[in-house]
Amino acid sequence: MIDKLIEKFYTRLPNKKAQSVILHALFWTIWLTRSFYDTYSFWGIKWGFAYVLIVFISQAPLVYTHLYLYVPKLLNRKKYFSYFLITSFSIYGYSLLNYQLLTTIPRENMPERMTRFVGNITPNFDLLEGVIVVILTYALKYTLIAFITQNELLKLQKEKLQLELNALKAQIHPHFLFNTLNNLYSLTLKNSEQASVMVLKLSDIMRYVLYQANEERVVLSKEIDFIGSYTELQRIRYHNRYDIRFDVEGEVEDQLIAPLLFIDFVENAFKHGIDKRFSDGFVHIQFTIEPTFVALQVKNSIGTDEQAGIKQKDAGIGLNNVKKRLSLLYPQKHQLEISHDDEVFIVNLQIELT
Repeated sequence: MIDKLIEKFYTRLPNKKAQSVILHALFWTIWLTRSFYDTYSFWGIKWGFAYVLIVFISQAPLVYTHLYLYVPKLLNRKKYFSYFLITSFSIYGYSLLNYQLLTTIPRENMPERMTRFVGNITPNFDLLEGVIVVILTYALKYTLIAFITQNELLKLQKEKLQLELNALKAQIHPHFLFNTLNNLYSLTLKNSEQASVMVLKLSDIMRYVLYQANEERVVLSKEIDFIGSYTELQRIRYHNRYDIRFDVEGEVEDQLIAPLLFIDFVENAFKHGIDKRFSDGFVHIQFTIEPTFVALQVKNSIGTDEQAGIKQKDAGIGLNNVKKRLSLLYPQKHQLEISHDDEVFIVNLQIELT
């Protein structure tokens, strides 16, 4: 709550001098109100204000010399002995100044209780108050500095995150386009009659990649339709010779998700799961959709070591990119399991939807 208020304050008032004046005025108002509250009921409003004014005149030099002279010149430079010595003298000087100002006030018309108070005080009567205000103002100042620094670091981290995501998307686009064009080229060599159908599918796919990928979030149904179109494009390419399945369980509503999170797993499955050397290759893709999460399972057959690329270890541009994107976009909100044996490669991904 307080963090949000401070952040709004700095956002709406970018002028640093104005920020400083307002914060200092706010501190002194709150701090001196405490002294006024303690005195006005005994001495009256007039003498309560007089006492608060004297306290301010005495404490302000102590506070500002400590914060802007002793701390940066001595404490921050690890000159601890000099710092504690001069700060101690300054606190005593504050108490002495406060005492002298109070005792020089004309006693005429002064309330009886205040007269007794002034008559009983000594030069070191307010040492504890001096220690408290020094510690308090130091803590407030450097707590505020720490908060501002943390906010700036968070902004830098967010900017870095966005740059990383943009860089990853820039890698995804040519990577996906390269693989898809290879597929189209292969189809034109084998079956020119279906090339026009594939061009339309490719047009829909690339429209999604080029435009929807620039959004932070897309509707889940569009992302799933995109994967469905890509799967159909592959089915056309291979003339239904292989066991290619695409299933969706559950109701897709208005859930949102980051774009292009699933395509690399699907591409990888087709790349390594179907090959000329065996006729029983397969790729099974299944989405399970719930109101709060979406799960993807991709299963594919594995060919020889030459074809599968060292039995399809989870490496390469595509898989590495999607892993990194998941860690950046859904930290602690996704589960990714990749496993394989001699015959089957399985990816299980679950993402929490908010």
